[in-house]
Amino acid sequence: MRKSVIPVYILLLFILSLSKSYAQESIMNDISYPFLDKLIATAKQNYPQVKIKQEQVLIAKNTYSISKKSWFDFLSFSYIYSPQTNINLAATNVFASIFQGYQIAISLNVKSLFEKPFLIKNAKENLYIAQLEQQDFNLNIELEVKTRYFNYIRQLGILRLRTRTSQDAESLISQTKHQFEAGSETMENYTKATTSFAENNQAKLDAEASVLIAKASLEQIIGKKLEEVR
Repeated sequence: MRKSVIPVYILLLFILSLSKSYAQESIMNDISYPFLDKLIATAKQNYPQVKIKQEQVLIAKNTYSISKKSWFDFLSFSYIYSPQTNINLAATNVFASIFQGYQIAISLNVKSLFEKPFLIKNAKENLYIAQLEQQDFNLNIELEVKTRYFNYIRQLGILRLRTRTSQDAESLISQTKHQFEAGSETMENYTKATTSFAENNQAKLDAEASVLIAKASLEQIIGKKLEEVR
């Protein structure tokens, strides 16, 4: 059997060099910052935790507003009604002849009076904390959306690379098979080419799965399909 005119290992090196050149490609041109801003805005609109933080701030605002309007809760008012009567009550109750009709009573809760400023201050601090937590969560969700979006773009770049490498491997196996059938290539080199072809196809399938997973992860945080974001 004659030796191959173009040894398989040379072709393999050629494929590796192509893969290396593909790896030098940048994904920066694939990134759309206007689209990323839309993704962040969509996440803030749809993600449940964002709505929870908004409701917590609203509750804190209401609590603070109520506490400010309840300054006079330490005062309580009541009344007593003493009806007029013709019966002489002097013998039984001397006060009954003096106080007749409606009597108003005012009571003061000293403890509540001293506690009120601290309760109002605590309500104000709770509102401030809720607002800070909301700001922190908004920053975190922005970072999370960016991270998932950049990973999605990265996986698309890897898939593009794997697709090209797989195409090169397909060309190699086709040429090696032709040479093997013509008797100009060895079984060993043909087997190596076949193994390389299978490995590249597997890598392509893995890259496709990674793209789908990255896309699903991004869609989970924005609350809708990427195709629906306008």
